[in-house]
This record gives sequence, C-alpha cells and structure tokens, in this order.
Amino acid sequence: MSKIKTTADTDTWPPPALLPQRRKRPRQSRSRAVVDAVAEACLRILSEGTDEPLTVARIAAVSGVSVGSIYQYFPNKEAIVALLYERILDQESQQLLLMRERLVCLPLAEAMRDILANIIRVEIRLFHLDQAFHLRYYAAFHLGMWRGPYRTASEFTDATWLPFLRMYENEINTPDPVLAAYLLGKGLRGVIRSVLEDIPAQLEAPAFLDSLVGMALGCLRTEKDKGPPR
Repeated sequence: MSKIKTTADTDTWPPPALLPQRRKRPRQSRSRAVVDAVAEACLRILSEGTDEPLTVARIAAVSGVSVGSIYQYFPNKEAIVALLYERILDQESQQLLLMRERLVCLPLAEAMRDILANIIRVEIRLFHLDQAFHLRYYAAFHLGMWRGPYRTASEFTDATWLPFLRMYENEINTPDPVLAAYLLGKGLRGVIRSVLEDIPAQLEAPAFLDSLVGMALGCLRTEKDKGPPR
C-alpha cells in the first residue's frame, strides 16, 4: 500500500524517509484509544529497562490490544517507538518556544548556556528512552527543526541561529556570522552525537555543558576575547 503524503509530510521536519512510519493514523476516538494503549505499553516496557527484547507480541500482551489490531496501525515495533519519540518532541518543541521567549534581554553567555542546557536535557531524555533507536534515527530528532518549515540544516540556521546572533552583534566579533550560525546549529549537534556514541555518561556531566558553552562562545569571539585595537 502506498503512503499518502500530506502537507505535514512534505513541508515540515522531519521528512518521512527519516523515521519509520505508521500504516495509518487513527480517525475515531476508539482507534485513537487503541493507538494510545499501544504507545503507553511500549513506553512502559522501555521504561522497565529489562534485558527482555521489545517485540510486538510483548506490546500486545501489556496493552491488551491484539497483535492483529496493532499491525493495522503499525508495520513493526520501530514505528511504535517512533510514535513515542514524535510525542516527546512535540511536547519539547512547545517548551522550546516558551524558553525562547525567556531568552530575550539575557546576556549572551547566559542565553547560550540556557539554550545548550535545554538541548542536552532533551537529548538525555530521548537517549534514555531507547539508546539504539535514538542513535539510528538521530538525524530526524532535531529539536529546533521539529515540525518546522525546514528542508535543510542551513535553512534552519539561517532562520534561527543567525537572527539570534544579530541580537548580540555588540557582544560578538566574528568575521563570518553565517558560518558561526552554521557551526552553532550543526557543529555543536555533531559534538553531542559523538559523545552519545563514544562516552554517553559524559553527557550529564556539568563539565560537558561548560565545554560546549565555551566552544560556542569561541565561535563568536565575544567581547572579552577581542584583542587590543591595532
């Protein structure tokens, strides 16, 4: 069965190819209750953190929904896990909007620390849900881009990080604001990905946040870093 593409599928992040997709979306209250029961059961199983593998059969047993009914909506267990990630990111993207409002008038260093601390907090939440799934589909789980009208990371940085830097043009001294915005929006996320793969325990260390803030401010050559006039 071919998947029908909607406006949300084609014009917002993430594109469908980046995440496992459901077979169909529930339209009625009863079918929504079925999907919710399946999602809650999957979340409960993942939260237990046992060595027993996640399977559709196990999700069916915990949820009370038959295997056949689950397969009406989901082609496999990964599509169920993807729904959990979508719901978390929908929630976190709303919180991000509120956080952005609070950043207005904060000094650059303080605003940068708040932004990066929030990014790390969300990454930890997603990573602990299902570590292997998170790393496999990491490209899709971009909090800042989530449900936004972006097709590339460059579109995202131009629409978000670049205006942010312009708010602090009196505090920074970078010769290339566009490049700096790209490094903030793309480069720091790459650092987080590497830490998740290699030394995930360090993600929760205060020193990691300090280092990330230092890297970000280093890209911007802030006032205190400017050398004497020549």
